[in-house]
Amino acid sequence: MSTHLRNGTIVLALLLCACARQVVKHEAPPAAPEPPRSAAAQQPTPPAEPPSAPAEPPRPPSEAPSPAAQSKPGRAGEQPGDPDDPRLLNALAASLREQGKLDAAESAVRRVLQRHPRDAGAYKNLALIEADRGRVRLAEIALANARKLDPTDPGIPNTLGILAMRNRDPVAARERFAEAVKLDPSYAPAWANLGAIALSYRDYAAAEQAYEKAVALDPGRYETHLGRAWALDGAKKPAEALAEYEKVLALKPQQEDALFGRALALKAGNQLAAAKAAFEQLVGLANGSRANDARAQLASIELRLAQAKPATEPARAEAGSAR
Repeated sequence: MSTHLRNGTIVLALLLCACARQVVKHEAPPAAPEPPRSAAAQQPTPPAEPPSAPAEPPRPPSEAPSPAAQSKPGRAGEQPGDPDDPRLLNALAASLREQGKLDAAESAVRRVLQRHPRDAGAYKNLALIEADRGRVRLAEIALANARKLDPTDPGIPNTLGILAMRNRDPVAARERFAEAVKLDPSYAPAWANLGAIALSYRDYAAAEQAYEKAVALDPGRYETHLGRAWALDGAKKPAEALAEYEKVLALKPQQEDALFGRALALKAGNQLAAAKAAFEQLVGLANGSRANDARAQLASIELRLAQAKPATEPARAEAGSAR
């Protein structure tokens, strides 16, 4: 199976962070009920419209094949180090695309297709180039050609699902992601994308299950842990959510959305002193984007602490007089 698309990265944080900030903007004043992502909270309000895409298209490897790989026999008529070797040209196209040089990347892909019109990797590269240009239909056509040549690659329906989300068709997107995991149940990116769609529509049980599989398959991606934490919060499982936020922070310290979610989970568990310290940490972050949200939560905690004092002080006085 081709490594193109299959080994690409998915940037779930872009979607999930955007969803989180949309929720926070609609939170009530400090004295009101807890924010949506805490255990005692109301369920998060879904986005007004489906997210544009749960992830960026998977990226093919940007590095050229190793010397050992270059020395392996290629197609008929090719010599090791041949400048028209499709493996080298596809790697070059991927690298150029990563640099934003889309025209040069396309030229490299066209060179491959001129000599090898049945090269699936070239069509996959071409699809990603067209997707970067915003030409969704052309990207879909390129992927259709790739699919005929490499029908078992789960990265192809996964990318088709991402393109469907760009076309605001979440139903089709979900079908594509489901098709990807059917082709290969160990393909973590599609499980993560299924979780992102479920999370955006408050189907927390489905989101939790999908993210759980994605995390088990690829435990080193902090964005997937973050999505699972939010699904657990929505399902009102604050203790499990707190543990998941800790995993995010172990992978990416100072990740603001994880810090904020962890603080909310502590507050939901009535660990007010720890929650206060966590929100204060957010306020103190240089160039932090969640400082205002954290200040609002600090005001809420201060109010709760102030309301709790009158109830405890008479009890202490009464105990003292009894002595």
